[in-house]
Amino acid sequence: MGLPLSIVDHTSFKKFMTDVDPKFKPIHRRDLTRTFLPNLQKKCVLKLKEICNQSSYVSLTLDVWTDRRMRSYLGVTLHTIINDELKSFLLAFDRLEGKHTSEKLATEFDRIIQLYDIKDKIVRLITDNASNNLAAFDNIILPGFEDYFDELQQDEEEKEVDSESESNDELNDDLVDKEKQFQIQDVDDTVYQTSIDDTHADEYLRLPCFIHCLQLVVNDGIKSCTLASSSLKKVASLAKLAHCSTEFAERLSKVNYSIPRANRTRWNSQYQTVKKVINIPSSTLNSILNDLKKNELIINTKDRKILEEFVSLFELFNEATLVTQGENFVTISLAAPTILGILFDLERELNSSSLVLTSLCETLISSIKARFSGLLRHFDYDVPFGCYSMSERFSDPIFLIAPLFDTRFKLLWLENLHSSNEAAEVPKINELSSHDVSIKIRNLSVKRKCLFPYFGEVKKISHTDKSKILTELDQYLCEENSKENLIFEKKHLYPCLYQLGLKYLSVPATSAPVERIFSQGGF
Repeated sequence: MGLPLSIVDHTSFKKFMTDVDPKFKPIHRRDLTRTFLPNLQKKCVLKLKEICNQSSYVSLTLDVWTDRRMRSYLGVTLHTIINDELKSFLLAFDRLEGKHTSEKLATEFDRIIQLYDIKDKIVRLITDNASNNLAAFDNIILPGFEDYFDELQQDEEEKEVDSESESNDELNDDLVDKEKQFQIQDVDDTVYQTSIDDTHADEYLRLPCFIHCLQLVVNDGIKSCTLASSSLKKVASLAKLAHCSTEFAERLSKVNYSIPRANRTRWNSQYQTVKKVINIPSSTLNSILNDLKKNELIINTKDRKILEEFVSLFELFNEATLVTQGENFVTISLAAPTILGILFDLERELNSSSLVLTSLCETLISSIKARFSGLLRHFDYDVPFGCYSMSERFSDPIFLIAPLFDTRFKLLWLENLHSSNEAAEVPKINELSSHDVSIKIRNLSVKRKCLFPYFGEVKKISHTDKSKILTELDQYLCEENSKENLIFEKKHLYPCLYQLGLKYLSVPATSAPVERIFSQGGF
């Protein structure tokens, strides 16, 4: 709720609680801060220690943030699999005072992992603490939507109320967009390596936030789609008209259409606005605009062609944004199939002779190859080396191993490697599979775009004498059930794969869990 603790001392609050429960005994703020909350925290820490003790493997997400009053906080979340279910917990939400030196952050990080005795259990640490990444998010606004948000921004500025009172500051903070109250601080890798042993030579302890890197690709593309600016500006004007003209909104409602309000801090909300507009038949929309004497907003044939291509190019980016930020289901297995799915889709789009937004498509392809070069190099892609500091971390084998233990993927996602050239051989990644896996190549052609069109398919495996783990692997690959947690439900059949699944599938693909803590905490 974001209410200050001092509310318990207010007369109106006491009266309200007495009406709710006549047996209510008033609590003073001092009692809350000195007794109740510390005792509750101790109980939570003990419970978390029990959970960490039960866990064989854990992964962490971490970020250092600064609020509007320049107070800094360190947030750490823990992710593990307990009783075959993915669980997430908040380990730390600590105030950081003074200068954020590497030594100070290392000391605090070491204190947390020592407190919960998880030093030898950590698989990966997911963090996205580059301040330029956050700035990029704030600037992801589709061309033509700048004016759409001007009026909204002016309204927000008028609503801000300055106050010197601490309690008033706490209340006023709730009026501000929570996503803009914090700024991520830079944290060097040495902070973590002082507390945790080095991983294998080809592995990284710290992994970048997958969705942040993908959003940066979106940002690169948006900067280059000047050809679509005029058409997108019409969409933004239509969206504004739908929320300031009751007549226009009513006319759309009568034919069962509406245009959603776009969100400045969510590029895909702006994308959904564009998608909703082009879903309205041209004859219907243009007829309404003509009646309202808004002919300058009419979507002509050229506009519709450009907008449809724009929606098509970003369709899978939108889907990936939605599916990879969960906490209660496996996400690390989605990363590599998502990148390959998007890349192959863009390459097919680029090969289309009728494509108008060629420069946009080329920019998106180039950006993916640069920002995910570490991953794509496993597939013998010709990618730039060292363009971005975090791009090489996607070469971590976990991105290749995790899909194997997710029954929805297994090895099916590797078929996309052949979609553009059926004669091509599956490159290095085949080392992950059993030698006897026979993969039948098919041409992917779907009417509606989908990141993972191969879900639910089963491939035949030839059986010969193999070691226990290969026998398990072959039997597992023949499973017709495509539930994502099948490896846990049938752990008695796949004990070796089960242990590997416990280790790798607990790793989140993004740093969204710890970021969600800050935005939901009412700060």
